[in-house]
Amino acid sequence: TDIASAIAAFIAHEFRATDSAFDAYLAGRDHALTPPQKRGMELFYGKAQCVTCHSGPFQTDHGFHAIGMPQIGPGKGHGAPFADHGRAAVTGNDTDLYRFRTPSLRNVALTAPYGHSGAYATLEGVVRHHLDPRAALLAYDPATIALPALDGANAAPPPMPDADEIARIAAAVELAPLTLSDPEIADILAFLSALTDPHATIGRLGAPSQ
Repeated sequence: TDIASAIAAFIAHEFRATDSAFDAYLAGRDHALTPPQKRGMELFYGKAQCVTCHSGPFQTDHGFHAIGMPQIGPGKGHGAPFADHGRAAVTGNDTDLYRFRTPSLRNVALTAPYGHSGAYATLEGVVRHHLDPRAALLAYDPATIALPALDGANAAPPPMPDADEIARIAAAVELAPLTLSDPEIADILAFLSALTDPHATIGRLGAPSQ
């Protein structure tokens, strides 16, 4: 219909993120990336193995992976209290337990909190989680959550699954531990900032009048 076509045209124009520093670099502008961003790019596509899942033009394989992301909040009512079984809730396959879709990293510096449940308040926090997901999950402190308050909600941290459910999430992790230095992590964060399209905060068409 005309309405659907109009909405699709608006989304395709307004919500794309293809004018980042990284895009400029790929187009041949070598100086579009800073030295830290270039080092981070080399790590992203090399030693850090981020590209294993965050591949393609939008840095996602559109697949589902179990990376031990902390489950906070009410969950989906899957068995244990506060549990969320991820992709398995759709497929019914145990092999999909705790797998969640790989997000695009376009504008990722602007899209906190991170993780399917919003468990990490900072980009650095979720990057560090990827280095050793099992250890990060078991050491996770829900007091670090920074989610906006809801009217009528108490100030206590959101609930988490019990120890048995957390152990099951940890057992499903697909990522092997990886060691990166603090400077290397800083470089990866610099590269991730290069995926920001400046139009993301102002819009290509500008703010609506109402």
